[in-house]
Amino acid sequence: MPSIMVTPPPTTICTFRRRSGHQKEHPSNTMPTTTLRLRATFLAIALLSLNDGAESFPSNRAIIRPPGRRAQGHGRDTALAAKAPAAVTETEAEIRDRILNEIDSGLRTSVQADIDLSDYGEPEDALALDDDDDGAIDPSTLGQWDESDMLDKFDYEWNPDEGDEDPNNINPAYEYVTDVPLDDEGNEVGYNPIFGHSNPIDDRTIINPPDSYVIDEKTRDDRLVPHDFPEGDPERESNAKITAFRKSLRQVETYRDEFLKVEVPRHTAKWHGYPEQLAFPEQDYTNNRFTREEDRTDFDALGPARARKVAVEMARAKNNEWLPEGTSAAYHARKTAVYRELGVITGSTLRGEIDEDVVARIRPALDVLGDVVELLSIEVETVFRFKYHGLIKNKRGMEAWAGVLIRNCDVDCTGVVFETGHRKRDPAYDGGDHWYGPY
Repeated sequence: MPSIMVTPPPTTICTFRRRSGHQKEHPSNTMPTTTLRLRATFLAIALLSLNDGAESFPSNRAIIRPPGRRAQGHGRDTALAAKAPAAVTETEAEIRDRILNEIDSGLRTSVQADIDLSDYGEPEDALALDDDDDGAIDPSTLGQWDESDMLDKFDYEWNPDEGDEDPNNINPAYEYVTDVPLDDEGNEVGYNPIFGHSNPIDDRTIINPPDSYVIDEKTRDDRLVPHDFPEGDPERESNAKITAFRKSLRQVETYRDEFLKVEVPRHTAKWHGYPEQLAFPEQDYTNNRFTREEDRTDFDALGPARARKVAVEMARAKNNEWLPEGTSAAYHARKTAVYRELGVITGSTLRGEIDEDVVARIRPALDVLGDVVELLSIEVETVFRFKYHGLIKNKRGMEAWAGVLIRNCDVDCTGVVFETGHRKRDPAYDGGDHWYGPY
């Protein structure tokens, strides 16, 4: 049933004047009976509209006059309707709130209360598939998982440190390949010097694989095994001899792998691998020391106070800042005494004899070399010793170039030696430690 929206009367109370004067009177005393009838009609029509479920109203609202109203009064009603304020349009949120309030107050009933949801959908039996597996695992029968379930291990999970048996050990009940196949050149088949061994036939390949438990001599039951030939038939003895002969050949049963495109043995001892090494094996903290075992100081037996004192004494013994005056000079003299005692200065930075005339002749070469070298001595008149201050990586090249410069000065040169003392590397350039020595 279409809903009919009626424009309610104006909320402003109209005041009627007497024809004989201008004094205002109370509305209850002056409102005509026709107006009361009109308000009652509007209220009745509004209640009927609520029962019909009207929720929105058109803009062109119809004005219904009560019965018995004269036609000549239509102009007066039109004037009253024109003076009424414009209706405010409700938003969706306001319409929703109004409908909910009407439902809560009992003015409106919900149509969903009459709907039986059990009539919708299909029963559970109709959803079950015809091809359900009756032997499928039911999750409800598996029980509850806890930490104890993680204590069990697979075959490849084992810890040799705890004494677990190595699953990679071969079973001595079978025979394995002992001679690895070789190619025509005597090399192992499939061996690559970069990637190593790749031949699938190795020392874990089984030569005499076990038979099925149905036909194996140890587990077979003749009552359950069907016989191809009756008892006493000569074919049975002949087949047994052929089977025994084939086993005596000790041939490796193989098949061709479709991916590798090579012959792969069918029976091998399974390889489980070894646990991943997550840390280096524990070793004694003295394993990387250059101190001999008999000279090692046992700090653990000294106690904290005594151990600290001994450690400080040993550290100061190798540090010049804590040594008395003259100790470093005595140490240097002791190290260089061997050169003076033997009369050989090669290998050190000690100065020797220098011929000034030769120095004047090779002056152009010395100017080119600059501060990179210092002339230490001239040995046997043709061997020039220099103290080299450049990079160690350029030492050999600089020696050869210095020899060329000296010969260009018309001076005989049979050799050039660059002395660097104890310096064997360039810590500032090759990432070494400045305090790692001696240099």
